Amino acid sequence: MKNIIFKYWIINLLLDVVLYVAYRITILDTTVKGDGLAATVLYILDIILNLGFSLLYLTAALLCSFTVFLNLVRKIRDNYLLSWLSFSGAPILLIVFLIISLLTDRYLYNGSVMTRLLIFLILYVCSTTILSLRFRNSYDKQNKHF
Repeated sequence: MKNIIFKYWIINLLLDVVLYVAYRITILDTTVKGDGLAATVLYILDIILNLGFSLLYLTAALLCSFTVFLNLVRKIRDNYLLSWLSFSGAPILLIVFLIISLLTDRYLYNGSVMTRLLIFLILYVCSTTILSLRFRNSYDKQNKHF
């Protein structure tokens, strides 16, 4: 059982890296909007903001991947809902937090950066849900043989 859980944790880590690279590609913007020192400073600040959010995304995804190991507990592994939550529960909480942040402090954040972050978190939840379903299939197949 530990091998199956470890295998799906590795797949989850690879998924994190792929989505991180895709996120970095989507936030690349290599044009300075405007002329002068102020436009250059704003452009540099935008790059720093994008780097900060992308590192925040990567850190959150990596931390969320560790919840897969909750499936080592038999009660969690045998319950479909708890098993799914071990894959997707933490990212769902991050999505809820991000939506609440966007709704309450919409003037504080750069909307396009936060919207992209939200889209990639939703993609991550969809991917972890599919991963959870595949884990359930593997687990069910292994238990039928015994």
